[in-house]
Amino acid sequence: MRLSRCVPGLLLAFWLSPAHADLAQGIAAIDAADYGRAVQLLTEASQSGEADADFYLGRMRELGLGMPRDVPSALALYERGADAGSASARNRLGLFFLSGDGVLQDYERAAGLFCAAAEDGDANGQYNCALLRLEGKGMAVDKAAAIEDLKRAAAQNHIGAMNLLGQAYVAGEAVEKDIPAGIALIEKTASFGNPAGLYAMGLAFAQGIGVEKDLVKSHAYFNLAATTGHPQGAQARAEIEAQLTPEQVIAAQRIARAFRSVPVPTPAP
Repeated sequence: MRLSRCVPGLLLAFWLSPAHADLAQGIAAIDAADYGRAVQLLTEASQSGEADADFYLGRMRELGLGMPRDVPSALALYERGADAGSASARNRLGLFFLSGDGVLQDYERAAGLFCAAAEDGDANGQYNCALLRLEGKGMAVDKAAAIEDLKRAAAQNHIGAMNLLGQAYVAGEAVEKDIPAGIALIEKTASFGNPAGLYAMGLAFAQGIGVEKDLVKSHAYFNLAATTGHPQGAQARAEIEAQLTPEQVIAAQRIARAFRSVPVPTPAP
């Protein structure tokens, strides 16, 4: 199971400080499923003051990689990493307080952790902080601030943020209506093979929202959405198929068959 994030600019270990070298090498060891070495390297990085090392050690504890699964120990590592300034640890710990899994459910604590991670530039923190701002969980509703959080996360190619921001532009909710901008964001997540993006593009072509109405393309996108696990994709595909000729269905299936997703770009450092 991969836990790593890309480490931009990592070319040669000797360009890094010892703590950063241990962290980078520890992440590489996780990717290689060399969990014993990963624990050793990440522990050394943690002892050298690398806060993100506690996040990765926590994930290994939480998932039981190279050590017994132990959620309380994982939480302690996330707490230590969060206190030391790890945005990833703050975001992960916030998810526990949001769900109340293993800790008392505490929306205020979750919001504080998410938004602190957001201020550190963490895309997951920005997205989660935006969600709580929109819902008024743990903080007052602030849709304008939520949109700014989503914009920052979307700029880092956070798929959830791109979809939610795209929907906001299309609907003109909490932001000035801009259907072309919204569809462009959603189309981008669809190009990554994201089920929600594929489904939303199926709807766009079915209804002619931001694109010319095209039921053949709509069927193709719903077909792709269904294949990638969207819960409403198959039903939507069937509803569109009922409106098409057999020849059009074949054409739609050819479009879907030719689709190739593209990798999600890594944000520039």
